[in-house]
This record gives sequence, C-alpha cells and structure tokens, in this order.
Amino acid sequence: FFSRFHTDERRTMAAARLLVFVLGVLAQQFAHVRGDEPVVYKDRHFTVVETRNVVYAQGLKCTDQTHTKCGPMDLLLDVYQPVPNATTAMPLTNRPAYIMMHGGGNSGGDKNFSVFDGAARWMARRGFVAFNINYRLKGDNGPYPEATAHQRTQWGPSWQSGYPATRDGKAAIRYVRAMAKKWGVDPSRVAVTGGSAGATNMVAAGVVFEDDYKTELTLAQDPTLATTHLNESSAVQCVVSHWASDGEITLARTHDPKNRSRYSAVNAPIIEFHGNVDTTIPISHAYAVQRHYNATGVDYQLHVLEGCAHAAWGYGCSKVCRTSTYCSVMEEMALPFVAKHLNLTLRLTKTLDMGSNAENNALH
Repeated sequence: FFSRFHTDERRTMAAARLLVFVLGVLAQQFAHVRGDEPVVYKDRHFTVVETRNVVYAQGLKCTDQTHTKCGPMDLLLDVYQPVPNATTAMPLTNRPAYIMMHGGGNSGGDKNFSVFDGAARWMARRGFVAFNINYRLKGDNGPYPEATAHQRTQWGPSWQSGYPATRDGKAAIRYVRAMAKKWGVDPSRVAVTGGSAGATNMVAAGVVFEDDYKTELTLAQDPTLATTHLNESSAVQCVVSHWASDGEITLARTHDPKNRSRYSAVNAPIIEFHGNVDTTIPISHAYAVQRHYNATGVDYQLHVLEGCAHAAWGYGCSKVCRTSTYCSVMEEMALPFVAKHLNLTLRLTKTLDMGSNAENNALH
C-alpha cells in the first residue's frame, strides 16, 4: 500500500512540475504574441492606435513678460500605442516610452509637424508607446525665475522661453511615469527626443538635476505646478537629439548659487545628429557636450551629417538635407542605441500583412 502511495505521489509531483513548465512556456509564447516582453523590432511589427490632444499638465500663460496677468493653459500631447494587429485593437502593456518634442526656437512649431507625426508612428510600429508633445512657446510668456546677482547668463531675454519649455518637457516625462499603467508603459524604460529647440530642451532634461526647471518657482508663484506630478521622476534612460544646443544645461548651472556642473556619470546617454555646416546651432555645441561626456564616461554617440545645415530632416533620403518630408534614416540609426540603453531586445521580424505594401492608414 505504502509503495503504491509513494509511486502515485511521485507521479502527481512529476505531473505538477510538467504542468508548471508547460504553463511557463505558454506564458512566454503569449507574451511574445502580445508584445508585452521587453522586445522591440527593427521593422514594422505592430499596428498603431492614436489618441489625440491628451492634457498632460498645465502651465501659466501670461499676457506679457511682466507676468502680472496670467492664467492656466492646458498642455497637450498625442499618444501612439502599438497593438498586435488591425483586428485586435487592444494596446500592449509594459512597453518602452518615447517622448518627442518639436523644434521651432521655443517660439513656434507644433506637435503636428509631419516629421514628428511620422517618427511617432515609426517608433510605435516597432513596439514603443510614443508621446508627441506641445509645450509653452515664447508668445505664451510663461514665467521664469528672477535674475540673481551671481548669474553669468540670465534667463531673459534671449532664453526667456527656455525655462517654461524645459519645465514642460520634464513635466511630460513625469506624466508618462504617473500614467504608465493607463498607457501601457514600463516607467523604467523612457527615452526622449527632439529637434533643434526641442532637442535642446530634452538634452537638458537628460543632464540637469531633478529639481532644475521644477522648483525654482514656488506653488504660490505658479499654482499649475500642482498639475505636473511633482512626486514622479523626470529621469530618462537615453536621449535622441537632432542639432541641439547645450544652452539650457548652462542656464541651470548659472542660476545655481553653487555654480555646480550638471555633467556626471548619472547623465542619460545621448545619440546626437548634427550637420557640420549648421549656422543656426553650430556643431560646436555638440562637441562641447561630447567633451563633457567623454570626461564622465557616459555614452555619447555623435553622427556628423556631412554637408548638412540646420533641420536636416531629409538626411539619408534626399540630396537636399532640409525637408519637411519624413525620412526614417535617423530613427533606423538611433534604434539600436535606444534599445541598448533601455535594456531591450531588438529583433528582426516579418512585416505584418496589412493587405498591401502601404502602411495601414485606418489605424496607422
């Protein structure tokens, strides 16, 4: 009796172990099909669902630079979420985030810029949740800290729009973390990107201290700070930059009574694209950041766009560097860098059959 009992017990335990193994394999396979594992793809793998004009925070908008007549302004972003296929429009979970900030000298531009709309879809089709943001511009007269006696570089007038713009960019990062579950994001895997002024803002976000562009104004001075998820971190895991300046890193230091450098071993890795004949933001700015990164040992990958001036969005697709037509070459170049620093597996997969070679326009 006891021998048979032990034999049956061993068979039961063996069956249980086999069941656990099978369930584990099935769970891995399901995660692969769903896209919930930390994997992104070199080519188009997912369909995309878009949600437009989501409020991510508020900022003060003033009638002029005296900042005496101000009111709250909604800050908006668009979300591009990957879904398994065109018939299963259920967004994925645990995806890396890719936050985008348009250029325009912090005085113009919009998230609807065709290049950024195209790049957001390109990244989402490969497994990222893309967030394409608007932010306060020069004409919104957002408040900035008062000048202090020790400053070598003042916030205004040349950089009076830099403070609210970078403040809003960091607020968007905190929003994505606060709403990670809603948008299916892994809050430990956040990359940011921008062009020109947007890149300058996002490079600053990847380098400056947590409290920079956040605590210089009090809640009494700017009540909209309460909408910006102040308890979340604005740290990012890497930056994809297009022809950025280092000016807003410098501004943070020169506004600091202790004049502390913002460059350290904890800065976000940067991949920078910059034209070598750019006269708007000369490539010397990229070389300056590169020198600091070389000193701290943080990964900084500079791609010199030979013969290109500012806003070279056509690089690799056209003989004319400057164009408003979307070209994916720089995304293709940046993807391995982003995957590496977000600790993602980068796979090659067959493109989904969407009925034709054209990208699906219904779900994008």
